[in-house]
Amino acid sequence: MNAERYARQVELPEFGEDGQEKLEDSSVLIIGAGGIGTTLMYNLAAAGVGTIGIADPEIVSISNLNRQYIHFEEDIGTLKVISASRKLRQFNSLINIIPHATAINKDNAFEIISQYDIVALAADKIQARMVVNEACYEAEVPFVAGDVNGFVGTCTFIKPGETPCLRCLYGTSLPPEDAYCSISSVSTTIASIEATSIIQYLLGMEVPVAGKLMVYDARTASIDSTPIVRKDDCPVCGTTEEAPIEDE
Repeated sequence: MNAERYARQVELPEFGEDGQEKLEDSSVLIIGAGGIGTTLMYNLAAAGVGTIGIADPEIVSISNLNRQYIHFEEDIGTLKVISASRKLRQFNSLINIIPHATAINKDNAFEIISQYDIVALAADKIQARMVVNEACYEAEVPFVAGDVNGFVGTCTFIKPGETPCLRCLYGTSLPPEDAYCSISSVSTTIASIEATSIIQYLLGMEVPVAGKLMVYDARTASIDSTPIVRKDDCPVCGTTEEAPIEDE
């Protein structure tokens, strides 16, 4: 452990040297190297999380630069996972970065997710989120899910076997995929909440957003939190016979 580098957080009673060592021995998979994911990477790398995996199949485009701080103009046309990995290794050479230049899908989700202690879900497509939700339950890996649309962002922490899942939140009939808009400041806020939740979990602390949907509305400067209700007929975590899934 580099005591000088992490001195300010090690001084916290929730951390200490033991807590810092827990972070260094931990692994986090970030799914989505976009507005939320790229800020989240910096937060986790700064905290000293030992292994950070990044999963994203896309290349950097100019439209990404208004909110994805890890990518520079010179990175346009480069795979996002390569651009992000290069910056994080320069930012903190003490940690391990693993790029996964692929979309997480039903064929590879369990294999990739099961390698990590916790997942940070920063992908905005509903179908991808449902695949991750199901794979995390199968692998018994907790995950934090963040989302931003305009001036509104959400965050929740899901722990298989303890909290309701994302399918309980969305229901069996999924909404259509929409094109989400976002601004950097709201993405950064949600990313910071996700990162803090991950650090709290890895330190063995209570995670306040566990089993709840936290909604941040920048238009009214308000934060509300609503419990997610487990559905008995949920095909992922329910207790009764599985209901058919009607994806739109």
